[in-house]
Amino acid sequence: MFLAEIIGVGDELLYGETVDTNTAEIAVSLQPYAVAVRRTLRVADDLETLAQEVRQAWQKARLVVLSGGLGPTPDDITREAIAAALDEDLQLDPAVLEWLQKLFAERGWKMPETNRKQAQKIPSARWIENPRGTAPGWWVHQEDKDLVCLPGPPAEWRPMWAEILPQLHLPQKPYKQVTFKTFGLGESRIVELLGELFKRNGQVEVGTYAKMDGVAVVVRGEPSLVDRLAAQIRPLLDEAVWGQDADTLPVLVLKRLEVQQATLATLESMTGGVLGALLTGVAGASKSYLGGLVPYHPSAKSQLPIDPGVATQHGVVSAAFAEAMASAARHMLNSTYALSTTGVAGPEALEGQPVGTLFVGLAGPGGVKSRHFRLPGANREMLRQRAAHAALAFLLGELQ
Repeated sequence: MFLAEIIGVGDELLYGETVDTNTAEIAVSLQPYAVAVRRTLRVADDLETLAQEVRQAWQKARLVVLSGGLGPTPDDITREAIAAALDEDLQLDPAVLEWLQKLFAERGWKMPETNRKQAQKIPSARWIENPRGTAPGWWVHQEDKDLVCLPGPPAEWRPMWAEILPQLHLPQKPYKQVTFKTFGLGESRIVELLGELFKRNGQVEVGTYAKMDGVAVVVRGEPSLVDRLAAQIRPLLDEAVWGQDADTLPVLVLKRLEVQQATLATLESMTGGVLGALLTGVAGASKSYLGGLVPYHPSAKSQLPIDPGVATQHGVVSAAFAEAMASAARHMLNSTYALSTTGVAGPEALEGQPVGTLFVGLAGPGGVKSRHFRLPGANREMLRQRAAHAALAFLLGELQ
């Protein structure tokens, strides 16, 4: 069996200051291959401990992947740990040192001496170019084994891993994955709906994963079994499915608006600009998204073209106020559609409404409507993100 081990490096992973999503992403990327990830671990910035763990992983696994600890500071000790584990000495590479110096010069800075360590590697390692940072990675291939070392920031290691993964020539296996993206159903309800179709065996498995944009239902395994199972599952999820595989709500909404030659405006309270940020994060968003306002303080809300009686009679956390906000946004920006959000992101309840309450208003050619959500979330940021995605899911459903 082809065994793999993945090691996340850094005190911040153990202290809980940073969630180790790198290990999960790397493990998922190995699923299409006949590779068994038998151990993942997080190791502190301690040279002796890390060297010991790398040595053990190298003895047992045919593929070892590390992320983190390739920076220029004294606590970045991944290079030293690998050198100790493989019993090799670090050597300065003049070409990489020159590249680093040039990189700093282009930014108008003099390279600190501490960055010289990033130009060091062991003789048996190959460099993995880092197009987005100063920490190149390593690839060691010895005795039909591979060790890959990547920097910690996802924006840096992802393109490096995407480049190096095909070059590892890992054993293939028949594999397919279908992901249904849903909104409005909890994981337990989905499991209940799927019943016996919620399978986990050696050939095919079904998993549910709570995301900011809803619950993802993943079917993966042997291609013919995945096709058959996905075809059975899709009707059971019915209208809760808003997309599949790599779809995202902002992209689908903007595409649908563009096809309909429609425009969108937003007026946000609870989401505090997250809705606009999601939309403007899509290239070409200006074709359909006109823009939005974030009136947060009551005095700012009072300046909106909304009858004061709406807030007095219903409160600002209400379906009526959400609808009035959407109408105001559509009027002010002269858009085809307008979305509004008002609710309670916490930590305290507001107007008798509990934390997690969300009202989304939608104004469009067919009139004005609203929808009430009760969102799960551990903190304000999570709730704001989920609220923004809820608003987009509501609009996407109307644009179908």
